[in-house]
Amino acid sequence: MSSGVLAPLLPMALVGTDRHADAWPVWPGDHGTVIEAATIGAPHPATGLLRAAGVLATCRLAGALGQPAVAGPRPGAGAETLPPLEDKRLVGLIAWALEQGPVRLGGECLATLAQRGLRLPAELLPTALDASRRATVLRPWLAPVLGATGFWLAAQREDWKHAAGVQTTDEAAEILWQEGSLEQRCAFLRHERRRAPEAARERLSIALPELAVRERVELVQTLSVGLSMQDEPLLERLRTSDRGREVRQLALRLLLRLPQAAHPQRAVARLAPLVVQQRGLIRKHWSIDAPTAVGVDWAGDQVEAEKPKHDSLGERAWWLYQLACQVPLTWWGEHTGMAPEELLAWSAKGDWSQALTRAWFEVLLATPDPEWADAFVNALPAASKGLDTARLLPMLSPTARDKRWERLLHGGGSAVEALLPEMVTACPLQPEQAVARLAPDLSNRLVAWIHARLAEPNANASWVLRSHLPDLCCIVDASALPALNALPRNTEETPAMAELMHVVAQIVATRDALKDA
Repeated sequence: MSSGVLAPLLPMALVGTDRHADAWPVWPGDHGTVIEAATIGAPHPATGLLRAAGVLATCRLAGALGQPAVAGPRPGAGAETLPPLEDKRLVGLIAWALEQGPVRLGGECLATLAQRGLRLPAELLPTALDASRRATVLRPWLAPVLGATGFWLAAQREDWKHAAGVQTTDEAAEILWQEGSLEQRCAFLRHERRRAPEAARERLSIALPELAVRERVELVQTLSVGLSMQDEPLLERLRTSDRGREVRQLALRLLLRLPQAAHPQRAVARLAPLVVQQRGLIRKHWSIDAPTAVGVDWAGDQVEAEKPKHDSLGERAWWLYQLACQVPLTWWGEHTGMAPEELLAWSAKGDWSQALTRAWFEVLLATPDPEWADAFVNALPAASKGLDTARLLPMLSPTARDKRWERLLHGGGSAVEALLPEMVTACPLQPEQAVARLAPDLSNRLVAWIHARLAEPNANASWVLRSHLPDLCCIVDASALPALNALPRNTEETPAMAELMHVVAQIVATRDALKDA
């Protein structure tokens, strides 16, 4: 119960009705009349206070219920163009998924409706809008299924307005760009980059000088959509002239995705003389040396001469690290003829291994490459020491990723439990694909392991399995769902484990129902 409704009664309640000397509060309107009628004949002031509180509480609950839904379009809402979902069982399952289920299951529900050309029924709209308020990753999937009523409803509450701006009329779009939240403006700009990249770039260029650093970072990031050489002049200006260091670094990372741009070409020209092929007794081999002095033009390209005091690299290694951070990964293979795994092995044998691998890792994060990610993830510990290679797992090609997981699942033991959060992380909810799935064979092998693990006496103690099982149920292939419906139950299972089994059953039922939507 909100204290705001009862606030006029609080002073009287706190000091006691017998000691309160001020006049009773007066409420306007019909509820004021009811309160007056309820309290006027009270045998004691305390009874009157309780009666007033009861009337206010009842009125507040009645107000929260709102008015009964009416058929047809809402006032101010446009006509519906999509049919609603009418399967009542699936409506109930989707409501559960959006309120209590894993976020990725809610995303799958919305994506499935969008793919079937259906919209959310009116009774699910508040639930879906609340879910997208809590989990922003759902928002790209919400727009196609809101319908005219959903867009209208989203505009009625401040915390739902993130969804009100996804309509596509030119007038609505311009209002969104001028008056929307930062998130809405970013979504608008990404959409415009897909259909009119030049117009989006010009719009962004005009707006940037008036924005704060955080806003500039978020909006400049939208240039990654449809990035091309036409974006180079703006990125070069931001790299050299923006007043925010984060913006300058972001522009530099985006330029790395344009190997033919002037800045990466200058970086290559600086580094190439340091990577040379030498003739040995039997065959030629590649060697690398670090710079011995700072170039006069380095500062203009964001290469810092002074090493940070806390950094573990030496001075020359620091310079080499910075130069390598500005060179596209593709150059290394083109220049040396070595594949990524060969380059990592070559680097590990030299004097500048830490500087090189750190630089390659940073460039890889900025310019994802499955072959390089695979090389890092499977490299010997010495080649990737100190690097968080788990960040690269989403970059792996499906083939390389599944091969690694198959190997770890086959090995069994504690390594499998450590693998579970990795699997969940590597199958994110994303706009291009609602839920990434595990391959059928891998899914069935994983579910077989889950069966065996839950049959063990200490299954209740497996926190890793319990915390990740709902998400794992969302990412396994559909062929593994029947086995999930038959997971073993322990006679000594805890209430928490019993609740988890209920969640698993709900997820499987929802996914089964979605197949027939």
